[in-house]
Amino acid sequence: MFMEWWQAFLLITFLLFFLMGSSYPIAFVFLTINLVMFLVLSGMAGANMFILSIFTSLFNFTFIAVPMFILMGEILFHSGLGNKALNALEQLLGKVPGRLSIVATVAGVVFGAVSGSAMANTALLGSTLAPEMKKRGYDKKMIYGPIMGVSGLAVLIPPSGLAVLYASIANISVGELLIAGVVPGLVMGTLYLVQIVIRVYLNPSWAPAYEVDKVSLEKKLASILINIFPLSILFFAVVGTIIMGVATPSESAAMGAFGAVILSFLHQKLNFNLLKTALFNTFTSSVMIFSIICGTVGFGQILAYAGIISKISTFATSLDVHPIIILFLMQVVVFILGCFMSSIPIMMITIPIFFPVILQLGFDPIWFAVINIVVIETGSITPPFGMILFLMKGIAYKDDVTMTDLYKGVVPFIACNIATVILIILLPGIATWLPSTIQ
Repeated sequence: MFMEWWQAFLLITFLLFFLMGSSYPIAFVFLTINLVMFLVLSGMAGANMFILSIFTSLFNFTFIAVPMFILMGEILFHSGLGNKALNALEQLLGKVPGRLSIVATVAGVVFGAVSGSAMANTALLGSTLAPEMKKRGYDKKMIYGPIMGVSGLAVLIPPSGLAVLYASIANISVGELLIAGVVPGLVMGTLYLVQIVIRVYLNPSWAPAYEVDKVSLEKKLASILINIFPLSILFFAVVGTIIMGVATPSESAAMGAFGAVILSFLHQKLNFNLLKTALFNTFTSSVMIFSIICGTVGFGQILAYAGIISKISTFATSLDVHPIIILFLMQVVVFILGCFMSSIPIMMITIPIFFPVILQLGFDPIWFAVINIVVIETGSITPPFGMILFLMKGIAYKDDVTMTDLYKGVVPFIACNIATVILIILLPGIATWLPSTIQ
């Protein structure tokens, strides 16, 4: 090795900020850093190490789950099955105060569980519910806050492509991490509902009551049976089979994609254009994700080979503070990064550094990963540059909505996310109990 660990760290930091500041695609940022550092640290032999790191990073059967989960979400989104489920939920709630905000929250949990995409969640709820809520006189905070807040649950409740990517970078069980997100996701969704009900009770004008068309019990039951029950079956096919040990994450993802095709066919929505769009989006997203995996695995190898990880781990474990303080500081770093960066770059930068430290401190890696994902997800709705905030602004571009309106609307949901993190820290079983049942 041709340089000290601190010199390598400074060079990596410079390259990272320079390339990201140049609007370089994030996957190529890390691949470029890997190539440069392999050559600097090992000379021409580094070229072979670079190629080998790419090959070994993708030599993992569980990665089949990534395109399958994406394909399932794409088919469900473009077939319009999510819209039908929204209408069925709205009929069930009747005259409940703030029911459209509640519908947005419940639908976000349900659709997030079968789409795995925060972007798809935001696009679906923002394009269907927001115009209706505006027409009914809802306050902007009660329109856009619930939609943005609950959209991020898609990255926590399985199936989650981000969780698969996280597990691959951290080298932990994909199945356990997917299952670990179920209970925390439900806890977070419940906190969302509670704060919405309280706020509407204290400020009735934020969600004015209005007359709704009466729907017979028979029609409600038929709507549930046709539009909600099949999605529940699909969720069980994906998550339940993993919990029972019947299927691996890759197999359950394939069943989910196949189930989405069957559902769209039964609803007479399956056609060539739908398949073409879904397959194209799946292909482009999968290539992006696999390129990112190539970059992150090699990046972790560079940090280890240069001695950076061992030095940071030694420093962190030698601090005369409680390990929870170190955990807290890690999440503060992730939260601050989330104000300026999207989820994937945060994961790529922090996981290779954080995970060796938390293993040294004796923390459960699945428990830590769930906490980390919640904090990363919170970053997507945190001002000033949360990704979901700008997506929502783009969807609502025809409405008189400012970024300040979106910031105000999302603050209570950020508070709920922080409360969820505190609960998981105080009660680790929230994240670890369900995965322990499949071990």
